[in-house]
Amino acid sequence: MNLTKLFETQAALDEHIMQEHPELRGQNNLDWKLLALQVELGECANEWRGFKKWSKDQEPRTKVEHLCVQCYGEGTASYLNLIDQEVYEECEDCKGTGKIGESNPLLEEYVDCLHFILSIGLEIDVTTSLVWNDIDFFDTDITVQFIGVASSIFDLRKWKSYISWEVLFGEFYILGKMLGFTWDQVEEAYFEKNKINHARQANSY
Repeated sequence: MNLTKLFETQAALDEHIMQEHPELRGQNNLDWKLLALQVELGECANEWRGFKKWSKDQEPRTKVEHLCVQCYGEGTASYLNLIDQEVYEECEDCKGTGKIGESNPLLEEYVDCLHFILSIGLEIDVTTSLVWNDIDFFDTDITVQFIGVASSIFDLRKWKSYISWEVLFGEFYILGKMLGFTWDQVEEAYFEKNKINHARQANSY
């Protein structure tokens, strides 16, 4: 995979954020980005749920259906007719299903992490022409892989080097494969979330 397009897209978002928050220019932005990545990684683990051994619900949150806000998930809407009788009909927004769309929270949190990993790469001048080769990985425990990514974050703060970023990205990429994501899925979700992030900046998020 060629990461050039992802880096270019992230650089545009980072610049948009700088325009909205000019106080960030010329200061150390690495530490808060590393902390933000740790938080997002924790949120990703929370949607995976596999570490929650105390719970009977350890299924990853990969499909969440959203209720229609027009009919509150009922699938029908009511109105009063000319003789004040309440009439019910199919909700036009959801076509009577009570639901509008679905999302994949686990994938969404994973690409939130990717946003910060790319931004951190830009912060330490990782080359935007990086071409990443696919990795074979040992089928280890996903919990251990999450810990490996977290450990790589700490190493990157210590060394602040291209190699430490590459190790972080590699651990993160392997985590994505272990969670069942293809890179095409990840890229598509990344670009969709990137649009949302731009819109948030434009609307004083």
